[in-house]
Amino acid sequence: MVTSAAVLLVAILVLGGLLAVLGDRLGTKVGKARLRLFGLRPRQTATVVTILTGTAIAASTLSLLFAFSKPLRQGVFEIDDILAEVRKAQGDLENTRQEKTRVEQELGRVTQEKSQVEQGLLKAQELFTNTNQQVSGLKTEVTELRQERQKLARDRENLTRDRATLLKQRNVLLARLPKLQGRVEVQEKELTQRRQTIDQKQKQIAKQDRTLQEREKRLQQLQIQRQTLQEELNRRDSLISDRDRAILELDTAISGRDRALKEREKRLARLEQHIALLRERIQTLSQNYQGLRQGTLAITRGQVLSFGVVRIVDSTGARNAIDQLLREANRAAIIATQRDRNATNERVVKISQSQVEQLANQIRDGKDYVVRILSAGNYVESEPAVLVFGDVALNKELFKPNEVLATIPVKPSQMTPTELENRLDLLLAQAQSRARRAGLLGDIKVGESDSLTTVAQIVTLNQFIEQLQDSPGEIDRLQAVVTDTTYTAGPLKLRLVALRDGKVTFTTRF
Repeated sequence: MVTSAAVLLVAILVLGGLLAVLGDRLGTKVGKARLRLFGLRPRQTATVVTILTGTAIAASTLSLLFAFSKPLRQGVFEIDDILAEVRKAQGDLENTRQEKTRVEQELGRVTQEKSQVEQGLLKAQELFTNTNQQVSGLKTEVTELRQERQKLARDRENLTRDRATLLKQRNVLLARLPKLQGRVEVQEKELTQRRQTIDQKQKQIAKQDRTLQEREKRLQQLQIQRQTLQEELNRRDSLISDRDRAILELDTAISGRDRALKEREKRLARLEQHIALLRERIQTLSQNYQGLRQGTLAITRGQVLSFGVVRIVDSTGARNAIDQLLREANRAAIIATQRDRNATNERVVKISQSQVEQLANQIRDGKDYVVRILSAGNYVESEPAVLVFGDVALNKELFKPNEVLATIPVKPSQMTPTELENRLDLLLAQAQSRARRAGLLGDIKVGESDSLTTVAQIVTLNQFIEQLQDSPGEIDRLQAVVTDTTYTAGPLKLRLVALRDGKVTFTTRF
């Protein structure tokens, strides 16, 4: 993979080699000139010069690492702060979870109280319904009594009219008294009977009036009780509304706490991922630095010395392809260990015959395979032999064009260029991790051109960061997208895409 880390490593190796050559020549000249420093002998002076040269190599290496690798500086000098922040985030997460548990308990208690209030409301509604039924019955009885009273009133009026008529008749009869004495006595008896009837009717009317008044009083009492029940019902409705609002506020608070909890969990995951990346880089750089201290590291463990895609169509082609890759690996090992490059017949790489036969048998079925020859260990310059081993993988399709490999959220308006660069490094690291897990063995390039250089890629990434900072709208996400169909052999070509509200704002152009 061609990244800024690879460029930095190459620069360290070149600088270390130049300083080593300079120190060797300086020591040689000091030894030949038999110079003396601080009153030391020439041999001791040469030793001092060699020590100073080695110190310069180590100091320049560390200076380059700390100057151009911010993750290393953070990993060495700020690892304690990052771990403290992680522990603090974990503590906040635990406090939030406890608060969520307490709020859920409070919500359960409020829900129980709401159920009790609803049961009381149901009982009040039943009592209200029964009261309404009683009121309706009383209204019906009052209506009937009023109708009966009106009927009795009409009867009284009729009797009054009859009485007046009889009085008139009586007067006439009194005038005709001598003749009608007998008839008067009869009519007086009838009048007395009718008066008794009227008195009885009046007594009945008075009794019905008293009954009507009593029922009207009872109706008023029922209306007062109904009004009281209605007020109690309104009060309980208001109480239920208040409880509903309290439950809604608790739900809103729980939702807010859940969102905050999710944000903190995402932040914790990002910090843990960042710490894992820093630890991996520190381990790799420590191994390389240890190799530099022990000697000029020419070949690292697992380094690819030769690489090729083969398809075997006849029985002898498998062995020939393996031999060709071993010859290329031998040339690469000679160049890396700075041996005599003209001695191409010298066999530096070592591999057992059984491993060669095993590799040949794996690729004889006529399919496309990716064959790699890798170093089995770390080797310094002028090593007499380099142990290697072979690796075979089926060259299958891994990714299709426009497939998204990684996505991260960003807020360019609130981030510095260094923070944007770190987010971009994280996006490329996620894309690389997914590609390697999928089985990619070749290089990963940010661009579409096969001849894209490392410098051009760095310039393009810087231009992309400048576009993010100068964008008039707020960019919310970055994506790493596959440009071409990618197989196991690679290379994987990526295009960086800036999104706002799910729409593409701009991409890297090459």
